[in-house]
Amino acid sequence: MNINSKFFCKKNLNLKNTYNKDFGISKESKRIKIRRKGMSGKIVRMNRIFKADGKTVIVALDHGQFQGPIVGIADIQTTLKNVKCGQADAVILNPGAIQDNAQILGGNLAVLCRITGASTNYSPSFDYHRLISSVRNAISLGADGVVVMGFIGGSGENQSLELLGRIAEDCSVAGVPLIAEMLPQSPDHFTDPKFISLGVRVAYELGADIVKVYYTDEDSFSQVINSAKIPVVIAGGPKGKDALETAKEAIELGAKGVAYGRNVFQAEDQADYVRKLVELVHS
Repeated sequence: MNINSKFFCKKNLNLKNTYNKDFGISKESKRIKIRRKGMSGKIVRMNRIFKADGKTVIVALDHGQFQGPIVGIADIQTTLKNVKCGQADAVILNPGAIQDNAQILGGNLAVLCRITGASTNYSPSFDYHRLISSVRNAISLGADGVVVMGFIGGSGENQSLELLGRIAEDCSVAGVPLIAEMLPQSPDHFTDPKFISLGVRVAYELGADIVKVYYTDEDSFSQVINSAKIPVVIAGGPKGKDALETAKEAIELGAKGVAYGRNVFQAEDQADYVRKLVELVHS
């Protein structure tokens, strides 16, 4: 596996960003005016995450916080350079990785900071994620959005969703997009359309701007998309079907992008795999 190979980067695409939404906010109240400032911040940052076609290719490189220096992200700097070379739209990182690689980040690559976690593969209790960073700290690191885990159907559901709602409030005040990664706690339901649809709707109801979920299947994913009017991006998910084919199918059914991790950073050629995703998503 030649993960550390170098690549010639093509000139970045010059795309005008067009994330636009009618938030239905009145100008009359001073309190509402303050909220409008936050909303304008969200729009500006959403325009960095999504391109002119309203879609995005996100690469998740946040696995080190719970899995350690696994293959593909042990040398995070080289992987980041390859991902940027492949012209990904955004990258998910933990706070420390953002801080240590600031010289690589920025430009056309939006930065999404994961702010929940606090468990590893060796944790005896995997119930829900705790807060590991604040929205304010993510902003100070240069983040364009924050990523928060939301668990459905397990012992930690109540605490997880309460935390998601509180973070959504902070994001609304600060004008920072919230990406909710909604996951059924039981692996038996990871791709269950009833659980995934519920997760999408819950994320919307609690104030998320984007939701990241596993792809279900061709027959049921439209149900997932129609669960709420916020952009849905798919995670790499359990292995089985080819990830590129899955991405193509999901986009055709209404997904607004992908948020792939291991499929990218454990690919034989990281930059080339990102280019394939960009071509597929934005074609």
